[in-house]
Amino acid sequence: MNQAKLQAAILHAEVETPKFLGEGAWHHAWKVEKDGRELVLRIPKDIVYGKAVEYNEEELTAEYAATELYYRSVNQAVKGAAPEFFQFHVSEKLSYTLEAFAGKHINLHHMTRAQAIETGRALGEIYRKTEEIPHGLNGFGYLNWTEKEGLRGSITGDVHRFLQEESEEHLSDYRELSEARPEFQDETVSEALKLATELRARSFTKPLLSNQDASPENMLMNGTQICLIDPFPNIYYPRGMAGNFMNLYETFFIALSDTERYGKHRFADCADNLKGMADGFLAGYSTGDSRIQAEVWGEQLLQLLETAYSHFHLLSGKLPEEARIRYGDKVHIEERLASLAGELKALAASISGSLAKALGNGAAH
Repeated sequence: MNQAKLQAAILHAEVETPKFLGEGAWHHAWKVEKDGRELVLRIPKDIVYGKAVEYNEEELTAEYAATELYYRSVNQAVKGAAPEFFQFHVSEKLSYTLEAFAGKHINLHHMTRAQAIETGRALGEIYRKTEEIPHGLNGFGYLNWTEKEGLRGSITGDVHRFLQEESEEHLSDYRELSEARPEFQDETVSEALKLATELRARSFTKPLLSNQDASPENMLMNGTQICLIDPFPNIYYPRGMAGNFMNLYETFFIALSDTERYGKHRFADCADNLKGMADGFLAGYSTGDSRIQAEVWGEQLLQLLETAYSHFHLLSGKLPEEARIRYGDKVHIEERLASLAGELKALAASISGSLAKALGNGAAH
């Protein structure tokens, strides 16, 4: 980390007594003090996944303004479930964020399964209640910022048509994958994917605010209150992000636990707790509504399909350094692809009945 940049940020933010906390994929973080309060100072890295990061004012402002919006919305939904103070500065010479210190990282290795389920349940409730807070933005998708328009969704147009086109892409991806890799050919998977895309078409009403980055490293515990940090917000079909959470905790993190990106977390050693988190999340998010559960499972299936499809495409051509860090070398990707075929078949078989039943229950909630 550039010490001159750190000192400049300390002076500009008017904070003191910095103590290094650690680093994520994109930022270094320090615990600091200001006016008697404990805060966290984050400074973007110069090198990310082996590549130099070029300064882009609109991208950085969009990222930080989206974080500010998400924190505000979460705290309206569940007070204290996100840092209640957040500010940022963006310029070519110096960019940083400053937010309330919100506790210690959750430790999946030291939890009981019951604690993992309860943590997941709390997260599910936070996600669902946050979706109910009006975001007030135009457009949908990931968030962009311009000086003229401020913060808005990056995509304009008919969001229902966009969802339909995305669904068609999912089905096309499965056809390509199953034609190239016989281990993915399965009638139950094919039918379940069709049911999932039909269910999302019936269930989607309007784009809502949700969070794609559900990594355990972005979850803190402050006493008994779980607190979300460093989100990746978007405005779209919210069940998609709930399904993303389920895929991450039931499959993705465990499958990629031997990669450079995730190795330090030793996710394979706490697989039961990761799956417990997923069980709790679904219970908290759905509040026992079987149709909502089916909608989330349908999105989980689509997310798992795309996990496999991205692995398949990484095997063709030269493997970029960022992909190697995230996914491992081609030998590991090839081995993982075979296991993902089994995961896809197992999930499809377990949820097909629920998807069909939800489609037979009439109008969406």
